[in-house]
Amino acid sequence: MDTRLLWLAGGAFAIGTGTLIITGILPDLSAGLRVSVDTAGLLITIFALSYAIGSPVLSTVFGNIDRKMVLAGAMTVFGLANLGAAFATDFTLVMAARVVMALAAGVYMPAANAVAVALVPAARRGRAIALVTGGMTVALILGVPFGTAVVGFGGWHLAFLLVALFSALSLVGLLAKLPSGLPHGASSLRERLAVARRGDILLALATTMLWTTGAFTLYTYIAPFLSAHADIAGPWLGAALVVSGIGSALGNQIGGIASDRFGPERTLVVVLSVLALALFGASLAAVALPPATAIFVIPAIMLVWSGAGWAGHPSQMSRLAAMAPDAAVVALSLNASALYLGIAAGAALGQQVLRNGGTWPLGFVGAACEILALAVLFLAMRRRRPARRKLEIEPLDQAAQPVR
Repeated sequence: MDTRLLWLAGGAFAIGTGTLIITGILPDLSAGLRVSVDTAGLLITIFALSYAIGSPVLSTVFGNIDRKMVLAGAMTVFGLANLGAAFATDFTLVMAARVVMALAAGVYMPAANAVAVALVPAARRGRAIALVTGGMTVALILGVPFGTAVVGFGGWHLAFLLVALFSALSLVGLLAKLPSGLPHGASSLRERLAVARRGDILLALATTMLWTTGAFTLYTYIAPFLSAHADIAGPWLGAALVVSGIGSALGNQIGGIASDRFGPERTLVVVLSVLALALFGASLAAVALPPATAIFVIPAIMLVWSGAGWAGHPSQMSRLAAMAPDAAVVALSLNASALYLGIAAGAALGQQVLRNGGTWPLGFVGAACEILALAVLFLAMRRRRPARRKLEIEPLDQAAQPVR
């Protein structure tokens, strides 16, 4: 293992904690800022939209700058934005800080994943990406639950201070250990648009967006969902998030190995199927079981759901890197944008479900999105078969031609 990947993963840990900590502190944040829970959920939507729009643009702007400086600069801005959010006094200021965080994260994560791909042989791409994105799954095990727990001692401001501290520690590691001269990104927006117009890339990005939409329809509002249907709140919420984080970490690593061994597409079919069943099962448990029973069942479903949700990331990124081997940085950046568009869509969809139907249907709606993601994946796989047959037939036809 290339130990430089660990420092990239450290940055992903800080960004993962800052990105997802809102889900654990949503009730406290809404009370402290004097807004409703579904309105506070907009902090996830605005982050995701800013990331999706800003990532490809800013990655292009900084494409010719040394990757070490890009990664360090993005981490610096991310930490400062969290520091600003910690001292914000109203909802608008926190929203503004979240936009800045998202722009910094949108520069960091695609660059980190692309550097990881460049540092290892092609046969180990899935595991390299899994290690870097593993920083985000560790954030789900340690960062988000710990940040959720400290809110009880110092209020929601303390959660953002904690993320600022993680960012500072990550910055020290990046500056001290990463070498200069790392691979640069794409040099023009035209190259990105050229890749984005390809049919196979568009279908892959649609799969990413739909699958993430389904997961975040429920995950955005996991705190009120667990409180309403399993009586899980306070310290027990942190424990439930640890269980979810463990599932994410296991799924991420298993997904990377499965992608390299069985192929990205086969892995994704299994992952999306399991994810749909788990989301459906969460809502089914919410309506069919009393809280005294659901308190044991729903966390177990969360373990499976989180594992499946994260198992697909290495496969999808490895798949996109193979689709565009000469523009892997571009493909991975576009995938990040699709992923965060999905988060924004999931948070917005969950908000509407919460307003009109309550918390119990969130998993059912999420499962429907996963089924749509599976349909798009099957369509992409079907479109590739004629192209493969054509490639197989043409050499045979050429071989059959008489020699002149």
